[in-house]
Amino acid sequence: MRYLLFFCFTCVFSIFGYAHKTNEAFFKITQKENTVEIEAAFPWTMRNALVAFNPYLENSTDKKDFENTFIDYIKENLILTGKNGDTLKFQEYKALENSGHSHQNNYLILFKGSHLIGITNTIMFDIYDSQVNYNTITINSKQQTFKTKKGLTHFELAESKKTSYWYLFLLLLPVVYISYRYMNK
Repeated sequence: MRYLLFFCFTCVFSIFGYAHKTNEAFFKITQKENTVEIEAAFPWTMRNALVAFNPYLENSTDKKDFENTFIDYIKENLILTGKNGDTLKFQEYKALENSGHSHQNNYLILFKGSHLIGITNTIMFDIYDSQVNYNTITINSKQQTFKTKKGLTHFELAESKKTSYWYLFLLLLPVVYISYRYMNK
């Protein structure tokens, strides 16, 4: 009986000890009026990506060095493209509460601009060949999810196409002409 209880407790606690994969990051991208907000959840290995990006951080203890490197890393590896092919400008980032997960870091990243068309997301590709970034985009309450990984670092959003009915006017002309001829006989 003692072994059965030990086994049950071990199984229950092993479920709580499960951590997110170190080669996965999650991005919730929302198009606002003049900004694009990105809620990013990075695994603890994001620090390794920053050190690989800026080897000076290996011996640095200054928090400002990490913050500046993080901004530069985001600017280089998360590129948002607007409707006219212009790159949206990075504005700022804010650290968010971890909501109980100490093995990940959550950030709110803001870009200035609108009419989001394309995204290139190569975050953490330099440290993991199997890195996968999950990008969930919300624009006008329409939601799409894309994965970026090595070999597939960029994706385009489908533009909403406005249907024009001007050609119906051309079809209406023969109908009016035939109707007019029929009524005058």
